[in-house]
Amino acid sequence: MSPSIHKTLLLASMLTGAALTGPALAVPLKNTQAPLTADVPTGWEQRPYPNSLPGITVMAPGNPPPAVLQLFYAPYQSKGNDAAALKEFIGGVEGSLTGGGLATLKRVGDRPRTAGGIKGTERVYDLTLKANGAVVRLQYWYGVSKRNLLSVQFTTGPAATAAQRGAFDKALGSLKLK
Repeated sequence: MSPSIHKTLLLASMLTGAALTGPALAVPLKNTQAPLTADVPTGWEQRPYPNSLPGITVMAPGNPPPAVLQLFYAPYQSKGNDAAALKEFIGGVEGSLTGGGLATLKRVGDRPRTAGGIKGTERVYDLTLKANGAVVRLQYWYGVSKRNLLSVQFTTGPAATAAQRGAFDKALGSLKLK
């Protein structure tokens, strides 16, 4: 495994902890430092990515939030649309999602998907927490640009509305690289 992908996977392994804790999409991301733009739901709170990692977290209203959208990017030099790097990145993230045995992960969907001109992979998972049996749905899009490893993660619980569940596709459809 290349050192840069390994470092990125270590950072991405922290995704699960953050992920566990409607309206029209017309509001751009507030983070102007990010190498990407996307439209996110109005009324959803935009926050820095957890643990000072590179990315943006957008949370639906509610406590706990019924839906969380996370856009992650990490510097990585490649020729772009690098299939080998993409496979390695996905494998590392999937390996981190169980939190060291605190949850089980079941892949329930997998398809190629292009976003922002980047060929990628979309995967859907059910994550079951061993402590209480709670199940959350995870949707990921993974991609590799010429300068970054990218992922868009969408976590929904049973309280998410149909409009909230549509936020992943709408945000991913508006994704653009700077």
